Amino acid sequence: MSTKVAQANITDATKELRFRWERARTEWDDHASRRFEKEVLAPLEPMVVAALKALEHVSELMVQVRRECEDHGKD
Repeated sequence: MSTKVAQANITDATKELRFRWERARTEWDDHASRRFEKEVLAPLEPMVVAALKALEHVSELMVQVRRECEDHGKD
């Protein structure tokens, strides 16, 4: 799987999670739901952002490695 595909999958899954949580919240609004949102869902957002940034960095490194390997092969 390419890093771009992984990024797209993570983004899509995060959007789906947000959508489903919004739907669930219309029916589930008590202390437990607020605790779940605070302790489980809220911490996910920065982790997702960090994972996407890391995948972007890996993608950039892979481009650089491929370029250097191609250049080395021309010698």
